[in-house]
Amino acid sequence: MLIVIALIGILAAVSMALLGGDHREAIEQVRDQRNAQEVVSLTSAALAAGAPVVDDGDMRGTIENLIKGTSPTSGTFTGRTFRLSPLREEEISGALKYLDWSGNEPVYLPEKK
Repeated sequence: MLIVIALIGILAAVSMALLGGDHREAIEQVRDQRNAQEVVSLTSAALAAGAPVVDDGDMRGTIENLIKGTSPTSGTFTGRTFRLSPLREEEISGALKYLDWSGNEPVYLPEKK
């Protein structure tokens, strides 16, 4: 009986390890999509407030500007900082897959480029 229970435990551990890779990819995809949505949302808010955040044609530069933080120089939001939480390089690269330009603003693409 103990041998049967041990075998079931080993099979369960092996199957979980094999299935875990599929979940990791899905989790990373959702993370990348959410980061891209956050970039678009924060950029739109910063632009509406008059904060210089967009690096024309350079999405990575725009994301780096958001990570550093930017503040409008005039208007209601003067002195307020628009800042994106720090992202690791792999998170920035992942978010870039779901971002494109529409004029001078980034837009979210639900499907990878």
